[in-house]
Amino acid sequence: MDYVYMEAGSLNVRTNERYKERQRDYKNLRKALCAGFANKLAERMVQHNGYRTIGFKPQLVQVHPSSTLRTDEDGMFPNYVVYHELIATSRPYMRNVCAVEMSWVNPTLKKLEKLNINKLSGGSGHTVTEESEQKVSYLPKKEEAVAGVPDDSKSRIQAARDRFLARKGKK
Repeated sequence: MDYVYMEAGSLNVRTNERYKERQRDYKNLRKALCAGFANKLAERMVQHNGYRTIGFKPQLVQVHPSSTLRTDEDGMFPNYVVYHELIATSRPYMRNVCAVEMSWVNPTLKKLEKLNINKLSGGSGHTVTEESEQKVSYLPKKEEAVAGVPDDSKSRIQAARDRFLARKGKK
Protein backbone atom coordinates (compact mmCIF):
# COMPACT_ATOMS: atom_id res chain seq x y z
CA MET A 1 0.00 0.00 0.00
CA ASP A 2 2.81 2.45 0.82
CA TYR A 3 4.42 1.61 -2.51
CA VAL A 4 1.31 2.75 -4.40
CA TYR A 5 1.22 5.99 -2.43
CA MET A 6 4.86 6.72 -3.23
CA GLU A 7 4.34 5.88 -6.87
CA ALA A 8 1.38 8.25 -7.07
CA GLY A 9 3.54 10.91 -5.46
CA SER A 10 6.25 10.44 -8.08
CA LEU A 11 3.66 10.70 -10.84
CA ASN A 12 2.54 14.02 -9.40
CA VAL A 13 6.14 15.25 -9.53
CA ARG A 14 6.37 14.24 -13.20
CA THR A 15 3.06 15.90 -13.92
CA ASN A 16 4.28 19.08 -12.21
CA GLU A 17 7.49 19.01 -14.30
CA ARG A 18 5.48 18.58 -17.52
CA TYR A 19 3.23 21.46 -16.49
CA LYS A 20 6.23 23.75 -15.92
CA GLU A 21 7.70 22.64 -19.24
CA ARG A 22 4.43 23.40 -21.07
CA GLN A 23 4.25 26.82 -19.38
CA ARG A 24 7.82 27.58 -20.48
CA ASP A 25 7.03 26.50 -24.05
CA TYR A 26 3.89 28.65 -24.06
CA LYS A 27 5.87 31.65 -22.80
CA ASN A 28 8.49 31.16 -25.53
CA LEU A 29 5.74 30.94 -28.14
CA ARG A 30 4.19 34.20 -26.93
CA LYS A 31 7.64 35.89 -27.03
CA ALA A 32 8.08 34.74 -30.61
CA LEU A 33 4.62 36.05 -31.56
CA CYS A 34 5.45 39.39 -29.97
CA ALA A 35 8.64 39.70 -32.02
CA GLY A 36 7.13 38.38 -35.25
CA PHE A 37 3.89 40.36 -35.12
CA ALA A 38 5.37 43.66 -33.93
CA ASN A 39 3.05 45.51 -36.29
CA LYS A 40 0.03 43.87 -34.62
CA LEU A 41 0.52 45.00 -31.03
CA ALA A 42 -2.16 46.71 -28.98
CA GLU A 43 -2.06 48.46 -25.60
CA ARG A 44 -4.99 48.47 -23.17
CA MET A 45 -6.51 51.86 -22.45
CA VAL A 46 -6.36 53.12 -18.85
CA GLN A 47 -9.44 52.18 -16.78
CA HIS A 48 -11.03 50.65 -19.88
CA ASN A 49 -11.09 47.23 -21.52
CA GLY A 50 -10.61 48.76 -24.98
CA TYR A 51 -7.24 48.71 -26.75
CA ARG A 52 -5.27 51.15 -28.91
CA THR A 53 -3.27 49.54 -31.67
CA ILE A 54 0.41 50.45 -31.71
CA GLY A 55 1.86 51.34 -35.05
CA PHE A 56 1.68 53.70 -37.99
CA LYS A 57 -2.06 54.47 -37.73
CA PRO A 58 -3.32 53.70 -34.21
CA GLN A 59 -7.01 53.02 -33.71
CA LEU A 60 -9.30 52.05 -30.86
CA VAL A 61 -10.41 48.40 -30.90
CA GLN A 62 -12.12 45.83 -28.68
CA VAL A 63 -11.35 42.17 -28.06
CA HIS A 64 -13.72 40.05 -30.13
CA PRO A 65 -16.38 38.31 -27.99
CA SER A 66 -15.35 34.88 -29.31
CA SER A 67 -11.82 35.39 -27.97
CA THR A 68 -10.55 33.14 -25.19
CA LEU A 69 -8.40 35.88 -23.66
CA ARG A 70 -8.83 35.79 -19.89
CA THR A 71 -9.38 38.72 -17.60
CA ASP A 72 -7.60 39.17 -14.28
CA GLU A 73 -9.20 39.27 -10.83
CA ASP A 74 -10.46 42.82 -11.42
CA GLY A 75 -12.08 41.86 -14.73
CA MET A 76 -9.46 43.65 -16.80
CA PHE A 77 -7.66 42.27 -19.85
CA PRO A 78 -3.81 42.18 -20.04
CA ASN A 79 -2.01 45.47 -20.75
CA TYR A 80 -0.45 44.33 -24.04
CA VAL A 81 -1.69 41.86 -26.63
CA VAL A 82 -0.75 40.61 -30.07
CA TYR A 83 -3.62 40.09 -32.51
CA HIS A 84 -3.84 38.31 -35.84
CA GLU A 85 -6.55 40.31 -37.58
CA LEU A 86 -8.85 43.27 -37.19
CA ILE A 87 -12.47 42.91 -38.21
CA ALA A 88 -15.06 45.66 -38.35
CA THR A 89 -18.70 45.02 -37.59
CA SER A 90 -20.55 47.58 -35.51
CA ARG A 91 -17.12 48.20 -33.88
CA PRO A 92 -13.56 47.29 -34.77
CA TYR A 93 -12.53 44.04 -33.08
CA MET A 94 -9.27 42.11 -32.68
CA ARG A 95 -9.46 38.37 -33.32
CA ASN A 96 -6.99 35.65 -32.39
CA VAL A 97 -5.54 37.58 -29.46
CA CYS A 98 -2.58 36.52 -27.30
CA ALA A 99 -1.34 38.26 -24.13
CA VAL A 100 2.26 39.49 -24.11
CA GLU A 101 4.36 41.03 -21.37
CA MET A 102 5.54 44.62 -21.24
CA SER A 103 9.19 43.56 -20.99
CA TRP A 104 8.85 41.91 -24.43
CA VAL A 105 7.09 44.91 -25.96
CA ASN A 106 9.53 47.64 -24.83
CA PRO A 107 12.41 46.68 -27.18
CA THR A 108 9.94 46.53 -30.06
CA LEU A 109 8.52 49.96 -29.22
CA LYS A 110 12.02 51.46 -29.15
CA LYS A 111 12.65 50.07 -32.63
CA LEU A 112 9.31 51.37 -33.91
CA GLU A 113 10.13 54.88 -32.65
CA LYS A 114 13.33 54.90 -34.71
CA LEU A 115 11.55 53.58 -37.80
CA ASN A 116 11.33 55.97 -40.74
CA ILE A 117 8.21 55.10 -42.75
CA ASN A 118 9.16 57.38 -45.68
CA LYS A 119 12.52 55.71 -46.09
CA LEU A 120 10.99 52.23 -45.93
CA SER A 121 8.43 53.10 -48.59
CA GLY A 122 11.14 54.15 -51.05
CA GLY A 123 11.33 57.84 -50.17
CA SER A 124 14.45 59.78 -49.34
CA GLY A 125 13.89 59.57 -45.62
CA HIS A 126 13.80 63.36 -45.24
CA THR A 127 10.75 65.05 -43.82
CA VAL A 128 9.13 67.74 -45.96
CA THR A 129 9.52 71.22 -44.50
CA GLU A 130 8.12 74.50 -45.77
CA GLU A 131 11.42 75.40 -47.43
CA SER A 132 11.70 72.12 -49.29
CA GLU A 133 8.01 72.31 -50.25
CA GLN A 134 8.67 75.60 -52.04
CA LYS A 135 11.72 74.17 -53.85
CA VAL A 136 9.96 71.03 -55.10
CA SER A 137 7.50 71.93 -57.87
CA TYR A 138 5.78 68.54 -58.23
CA LEU A 139 4.15 68.69 -54.79
CA PRO A 140 0.39 69.34 -55.04
CA LYS A 141 -0.79 72.82 -54.16
CA LYS A 142 -3.78 73.55 -51.96
CA GLU A 143 -7.07 73.29 -53.83
CA GLU A 144 -8.24 76.76 -52.84
CA ALA A 145 -5.10 78.36 -54.21
CA VAL A 146 -5.40 76.49 -57.51
CA ALA A 147 -9.12 77.15 -57.98
CA GLY A 148 -8.83 80.77 -56.88
CA VAL A 149 -11.70 80.40 -54.42
CA PRO A 150 -11.44 82.73 -51.43
CA ASP A 151 -11.00 81.18 -48.01
CA ASP A 152 -13.92 82.75 -46.11
CA SER A 153 -17.11 80.70 -45.78
CA LYS A 154 -19.59 83.30 -47.13
CA SER A 155 -17.78 83.69 -50.43
CA ARG A 156 -17.41 79.88 -50.74
CA ILE A 157 -21.16 79.48 -50.21
CA GLN A 158 -21.85 82.18 -52.78
CA ALA A 159 -19.46 80.51 -55.27
CA ALA A 160 -21.21 77.16 -54.78
CA ARG A 161 -24.61 78.83 -55.26
CA ASP A 162 -23.41 80.47 -58.48
CA ARG A 163 -22.11 77.15 -59.82
CA PHE A 164 -25.42 75.45 -58.98
CA LEU A 165 -27.47 78.15 -60.69
CA ALA A 166 -25.18 78.04 -63.74
CA ARG A 167 -25.68 74.25 -64.02
CA LYS A 168 -29.45 74.59 -63.52
CA GLY A 169 -29.67 77.33 -66.15
CA LYS A 170 -27.89 75.16 -68.75
CA LYS A 171 -30.58 72.43 -68.52
